[in-house]
Amino acid sequence: MSAAMPGRGSISARTSEPITVGVEDGARRHDISGAAADGVPAFARQPSDPELAAPSEKIGSGWGLPAALLGLGTAVLLALFWPTAWSLGYTWATSNAFGHGFLIVPISAYLAWLRRHELAKVGARPSAWGIALVGAAAFAWLLGELAGASVVRQLALVAMLQGLTLGVLGARATRIVLFPLLYLYFAIPLGVDLIPPLQDFTAEFIVRLLRLAGVPVYLDGVFIQIPNARFEVAEACAGLRFLITSLALGTLFAYIMYRQMWRRVMFVSLSIVVPIIANGFRATGIVMLAHVSDQRLAAGADHITYGLIFLSIVLIALLGLGMTFREREPAPAPTVEAEAPSIAGAAPFGFVAAFALALAMAGGAVAYSDYIARGGTTVDGGGAIALSPPPVNAPWARAATTEGTWRPTFASADAEVLQTYQGPRGRVDLYIAFYARQRQGAEAINARNSVVGARPWNRAGGGRATITVDGKALDVAQTRILGPGGGRLVWHWYWVDGRFTSNRYIAKFLEVKAKLLAGKTAAAAIVLAADYRDRPRDAARVLRDFLARMDPLGDALARVAP
Repeated sequence: MSAAMPGRGSISARTSEPITVGVEDGARRHDISGAAADGVPAFARQPSDPELAAPSEKIGSGWGLPAALLGLGTAVLLALFWPTAWSLGYTWATSNAFGHGFLIVPISAYLAWLRRHELAKVGARPSAWGIALVGAAAFAWLLGELAGASVVRQLALVAMLQGLTLGVLGARATRIVLFPLLYLYFAIPLGVDLIPPLQDFTAEFIVRLLRLAGVPVYLDGVFIQIPNARFEVAEACAGLRFLITSLALGTLFAYIMYRQMWRRVMFVSLSIVVPIIANGFRATGIVMLAHVSDQRLAAGADHITYGLIFLSIVLIALLGLGMTFREREPAPAPTVEAEAPSIAGAAPFGFVAAFALALAMAGGAVAYSDYIARGGTTVDGGGAIALSPPPVNAPWARAATTEGTWRPTFASADAEVLQTYQGPRGRVDLYIAFYARQRQGAEAINARNSVVGARPWNRAGGGRATITVDGKALDVAQTRILGPGGGRLVWHWYWVDGRFTSNRYIAKFLEVKAKLLAGKTAAAAIVLAADYRDRPRDAARVLRDFLARMDPLGDALARVAP
């Protein structure tokens, strides 16, 4: 009596024949049998048998030195860049959006371990391309250190580890573990800049579904008003955590389940689109539950529980969808590609040379960073910063006091000014945060800085505006905030190395250039705000009129700079 399962293999109930289970692993098919062709059970065969001895010999042959150097080099890199590595762990431990980072490293290590037999067959050979990658990544880390950009430093550290692997093991061996190496990038806390657009999308999504359901609703930025409640699509509701988790899981699933690139790309794309749409339905469900229950449900713990259950179901459904189009045909045979250029010399010397050059470049970046931190290339002087509010021309004038609770938050500024001006069309608040010399934790551009300020002010929306500063057109960032007195329109931009810009990346580039080339390392953040009742463009007219009457701002900041 026998029972056959459809598919590639079968299970037989007859005991007179060996039971065979076929398992596909890459391009190989393994048979786990109760007895071999010669009648000797596999578990009873002696180590001297050629079929068992050969793999173990291959695994150990020629890998002792490169494996030891790779392990030692990894430890040295982590020690050299310990503050960067520690910042990664701290982010994983303190951020709800990036807690999955603790899983990425062991997953990558396990995936690499699964390819150990393929690595043994290829062998290790040092590559000059890996040394070049370490050098480029070390320079990128230096730029990130000078700019105070944690994400750049963290990305560079991962790239240095990848370069070390390529330099010591070679291109062919690195290609085998390429996915585990690239998967490490999911440990980097990327995506924070996506929060505002995700908030805006979720708010619009909720309003459209509520209107389809016949619920009266009013939208103002990220604030949603229905007849019996008012909601805010906060940063935690933007869905960033769900998006990042889904993308990391979807990428891993696509790598394990598919071999064809189009299938992998399609599933990874679904891992991006599905969580964004699903988060919109989740948020809409919370608002609807609160609406029909008169706010008795979908608040507090109910809000969190509902969200976790809903998103867990979506992830399971996404993986189930991915199973429907997995491949069923055998994997193609692996191809052998040409080796990259390698360092000349005897084999042991080549490994040691690759190891030493890689660590020398990494250590040089750390040493030069310390040199700059001690003031080796700066021209700034010391002393107190005398920052005064810039003068304005009539009919505008400085107000005697600054009213209201709004105040932007800029960490560790060397000098600050918050001045209110009164004009014929209304009042304007001007805030300047001045940094004589930008340094870690004291920067014009920092994740902790905010033009919204503390509660009760909340961000309602964002955009861009073109204004005129010191007689020149300037594109600036625009933010709408809501507080107890109504709405407020906020414009902000930066002054770095004697130039105005509102682009944070350009501002960081100017900061790094000034530090490397002994330029002016002073910087400032300029924030301008005016109130409005119904129309933000009314506040924009007031701000433009004020700027037309203000004395040159760049000259005033240049005089303050040491």
